[in-house]
Amino acid sequence: MPHRFWILCTCIAVLCGCATQAPFANDDATRAGQVGMNEISALIPQPSRMELADNESFLMPLEDDANPMPTYPDALLAQQLPVQAVCVRVGVSREGGVLSSSPAVAPPNCPEPADPAFFDAARRAVARWRYDPALRCVFPNAKTKNDTEGSCGGYTEIPEAVTLTYRFVFEQKEGRGSVRMAR
Repeated sequence: MPHRFWILCTCIAVLCGCATQAPFANDDATRAGQVGMNEISALIPQPSRMELADNESFLMPLEDDANPMPTYPDALLAQQLPVQAVCVRVGVSREGGVLSSSPAVAPPNCPEPADPAFFDAARRAVARWRYDPALRCVFPNAKTKNDTEGSCGGYTEIPEAVTLTYRFVFEQKEGRGSVRMAR
């Protein structure tokens, strides 16, 4: 499970970068018809969080590399809208499928978009996403847990349903839409 540990560390580094990212410029030169995405679950308050015992750890679900990105709504390209940040809360099942998705509006990083078609585009894409499920790892004691950091190390793995929040950034450039990952 060292692969999961590396991915978890990478996700944490990306999230830290998101927390310090400057707001999006409303500059005609930056309109790109592109969509960028960041997973920002740690930045959005959740109604309840899982409580872990001293002998337990949690591994976040891993996104499938083939998960499709949303596409910029063609009908909105002619409007030449400024950059749009759209946040979507995604419910992930114990098996790694998407159970639900809903808008997550939490200004300033997740404002209400200029048009609901941006939410619709994001929700259509995430509805097809797949994950390796999130796991709660149960160890015989806290020392064993510390010896297997980043994996369940062959001990009890309990798949867990989770809710993740993603931020998609929609942009236009030269009247065309495309998809890119946000920095």
